[in-house]
Amino acid sequence: MTGVIVTLFVCAALMTAFSLADQRRLHRRVTSWRHDGSAANEPSDTVLGVSRVMTLVFAGFLAFSGCRAMDFADESSWDLGEVRSVAVATASALGEGSSADRKLTRFAIEEEVHDAAEGIGPFWEIEVMPSGEDSFQLATVQGEYPFCLVVTSSRSGGFAVPGADGSSTVLPEYGREVTVEPGECQGVSE
Repeated sequence: MTGVIVTLFVCAALMTAFSLADQRRLHRRVTSWRHDGSAANEPSDTVLGVSRVMTLVFAGFLAFSGCRAMDFADESSWDLGEVRSVAVATASALGEGSSADRKLTRFAIEEEVHDAAEGIGPFWEIEVMPSGEDSFQLATVQGEYPFCLVVTSSRSGGFAVPGADGSSTVLPEYGREVTVEPGECQGVSE
């Protein structure tokens, strides 16, 4: 992507240089071999002026395209700070409240990563990998900027579910704490 961006800006600079050059002299050097050199084959000042303006417009278009390519490259990639903020936001969201499930699933974490990544970068470029019993590694799909989410669950009570026969069953409720540690988790598996 860097090569495309550099090429666009270099071409814009060359086009700007061509538009600032003496157009009549440039025409004579570039196209004189096709004509016999008579004044009848010389373009008018209006044609040369339009050529200069069109060259500047094209140079502006190339520069604008280079800026848009830079924006696209920035929006479609991650840096360390962005991945860290997604990991912290994911851990914070997962640690709130309580649940009837003691364990977190990869799918639940991926949903929170999707929500946390909104407006920061492409969520599909962040990968969640299970690592052992209660930890998950969060990193870019290239494996850059890894963070380990460690889940600690503890029973925090329960809630009663009424049965059809009038009895009730108490289901356990678990509170969870999710911490973020920089670096890879031990034992990452697919």
